[in-house]
Amino acid sequence: MILEPFSPEKHSIREVAALIYDTGPVYFPLVFGRDRTPALRKIAKLVLAGGNAFGRENIACAVRAGRVVGVLVMQTPDAPGLREELFAVARAAGLATAVRFLLAEWLIFAPDYLMKEPEPGYYISSLSVVSTERGSGIGTALLEDAVRKVRSRGGKTITLNVIAPNPAAVRLYERAGFRIVSIHRAWVPHRTLGVLTMVCDTTTDP
Repeated sequence: MILEPFSPEKHSIREVAALIYDTGPVYFPLVFGRDRTPALRKIAKLVLAGGNAFGRENIACAVRAGRVVGVLVMQTPDAPGLREELFAVARAAGLATAVRFLLAEWLIFAPDYLMKEPEPGYYISSLSVVSTERGSGIGTALLEDAVRKVRSRGGKTITLNVIAPNPAAVRLYERAGFRIVSIHRAWVPHRTLGVLTMVCDTTTDP
């Protein structure tokens, strides 16, 4: 297995879009719809467009035998804000999807937007491994690679969110040095979610 930055000339955009969509069974169907085929087309457009949370410049791929078996999407401290993201989604996936994106962001992650960060950090918005490769260390390798990159750039923190219950994901992140710093409830259509915010201090070893 090798880790490398996403390249549309080298990696299957459909494989990457599918992995991003499969990151969470709540957020991505809420934004892009439950019909998988058109949802993957919209995500692929966002990836290729760049300049947004899921733009190609943010994606690291784990590749085995020519196949993308895992992805990690990490935003930098100078990532576009919510307003810019809204326009990016509208351009790539349409106005209706942009409205659902805004709704999902505020329903699920409102406390993150309201909290004043003393210093912007890096944010992992997606980590996904194909089902047949889970448990083989791919997720760990992608996380360790992300921590190394942030350290080399002088970054101090990486933040991510986990929609609970997801004990396997929490254990994976804890082994990589992340710790839970807050938990809040979110209300989405027909259900209530628990959302964990986890932070890794990249200036110390796990």
